Amino acid sequence: MLRINYNPQEYVFTSSLPSEITITTDAASVAISIVCGSVTVFSSTFYPYKQNVMLYDTRSVIENYLKKTGAPLTTFYILAVTSEMSVRTTERTAIFSNVNIAPGGASSYIKSKFLTTQSSYTIPFEASQMLTFILIPNVTMQCYVDCLILPDGETTPRVVRLEEQPITSTTFRVQRYQFSPRSIHSQLKRNCKLLQFSIHRGVLPKTFYVTGRMPNLVLYLRNEFNCVEYIYLTCVIKSKIDLDRSTATCLGTTSFYDDKSVYEYEVESSMLTYEEATRYSRLLLSHDIRIVDTFGVYAIIVSDISSELSDADNALNSIKFKFRYGTKRFHVSLSIPNNIFTDPYHRTFD
Repeated sequence: MLRINYNPQEYVFTSSLPSEITITTDAASVAISIVCGSVTVFSSTFYPYKQNVMLYDTRSVIENYLKKTGAPLTTFYILAVTSEMSVRTTERTAIFSNVNIAPGGASSYIKSKFLTTQSSYTIPFEASQMLTFILIPNVTMQCYVDCLILPDGETTPRVVRLEEQPITSTTFRVQRYQFSPRSIHSQLKRNCKLLQFSIHRGVLPKTFYVTGRMPNLVLYLRNEFNCVEYIYLTCVIKSKIDLDRSTATCLGTTSFYDDKSVYEYEVESSMLTYEEATRYSRLLLSHDIRIVDTFGVYAIIVSDISSELSDADNALNSIKFKFRYGTKRFHVSLSIPNNIFTDPYHRTFD
């Protein structure tokens, strides 16, 4: 006798995976493996107690594999083997999720939403963003972008639709779409101001409000579904250095050793909506966060978050956090800060 008491649904979020799975057997020992794709990510031998073996924390095993590969999903199955027989669960698809979504909701979620929990975005005109979604086999997805524009010389905005090629896939796979307001504006081929646009992929919509402000801080990170996103913050950044090192003197020469000095940055954002502030605070806990600068992308570690958020209509929400660079090197940007005056200065009474 050998039985795995778990039958996962066809699509399942990792947040919905059970914390413990029972395997029933009358054998003296059982070898249990968790296989993701073609890779065995966990394997061990268990010895039953009262004909039961408990497999704990399958979620962490699969999520750690997805973090390592950078993929938002993987197929998986559980394999149990004794000296006399072997059984395995049906191969299913696990989708990375570090937020709790109703069990059984994975199938309907991926068919109706992008892999993000933010309802709409504010995006600078010169910035870019990435949306990730899942293609269902043999389903044709109509693609278009609805743009709200203000033509030059007019006072009334109008909506213009940009048609794109439909997408059809024969396999269940992840699709990524990277774009920028500037690239969408260039497709309009007219003199106008782009106010907002909505990207449609089949029944999946997402709206972006375009702003002309320049962000002080650009963060590249992995979101709730292990997909790449960018955060654009208008903020104040303060840098602090904490010197912590010992000195030693030998033959009249003093030198440093045991250097534990830390260069830390404090960030306070400008006003955000309640949804933005709440989600950004959560995204700052991501396992992969980097700063995008003029000359590269640098890994950082968020060491502290202190934000008090309110859903009141008149609340002025913002987020505060501290970060350090992943490497103990000073990073210098040669770009001109946004708060430098470049216009000629004229004294008032001249």
